[in-house]
Amino acid sequence: MSNKSAYLQFCEKEKEVPIFSQPWLLDAVCGKDGWDILIAKRGNEIAATMPIQIRKKYGLSLPRMPLFVKYWGPYFPKTFRSPKHQQRLMRDLIHQFPKFDLFEQYFHPSIKSWLPFLWEKFDGTIRYTFKINLEEDLEKIFSRLHGGYRNNNIPKAKTIVQISTDRSLEDFYKVQQKTFDRQKLGMPFSFEVLKKLDSTLEKNNARKMFFAVDDNDNIHSVVYLIWDKNTAYYLMAGDDPDLRSSGAGIFTTWHSIKYAKEVLGKKDFDFLGSMIEPITRVRRNFGAEQVPYFEIKKYKSKWVKVLHGFLNK
Repeated sequence: MSNKSAYLQFCEKEKEVPIFSQPWLLDAVCGKDGWDILIAKRGNEIAATMPIQIRKKYGLSLPRMPLFVKYWGPYFPKTFRSPKHQQRLMRDLIHQFPKFDLFEQYFHPSIKSWLPFLWEKFDGTIRYTFKINLEEDLEKIFSRLHGGYRNNNIPKAKTIVQISTDRSLEDFYKVQQKTFDRQKLGMPFSFEVLKKLDSTLEKNNARKMFFAVDDNDNIHSVVYLIWDKNTAYYLMAGDDPDLRSSGAGIFTTWHSIKYAKEVLGKKDFDFLGSMIEPITRVRRNFGAEQVPYFEIKKYKSKWVKVLHGFLNK
């Protein structure tokens, strides 16, 4: 049995595999032949897994992170989550790595140590995401919101917009374009790429779009929420730059948090991180806790590192 076939069977019974490592999502974001899975076993039992992207660019092998994937890294079933197990299993996974010129992955926040990668001469950087514990009472979660959000933005937005879920993906994409235009940034993905992702997520009942719409049919704000067994993820969001004063962005985000708790019954709401100061301030204003995760990287040679730095200027 191939590793991919074994992984498909593994994911069918192992319900806590994060959405970003699900085979059906990997097919959508990498292409069916654009990814592989590393597997470490103990006896006949799968003890650890790790997705790897198969990608070449500029003649270089670059197993990095595909678009829309926020976390990868090793996954361990409950039986093998002790630090002792994880260290040995990570070493097993590393020794299976294909040859590469640049390896780069963001590990899921559940991974608390990357020591075996350090021992194998990888570099590690701490990054941060922001999470809300949805197992608390909704009133308590709401009370942690910044006073301006609770007393001004959300009440004001409620008088101007309603939350809708029946608008089109095209409508969502248009608001995303306006968001990037406001920041003078190019769109990082085409509508066709988004459509492929959305179709896969919808088929697997793993996404919801929220639109804040006023009485004149203007869309003020959008949120794209995805989820796995335990966590709802704030994958994308945007605002119409001309309508931001309505407070709809705060209102739509709060609605998605409520939806994750009350409708989906998830344990956590993950904003999917940011190292940008104004964005981290907004995350904290929602009462979210700062949570570390690891960026792991390794260059084959110094010239690859120089070339990568030059191409990413």
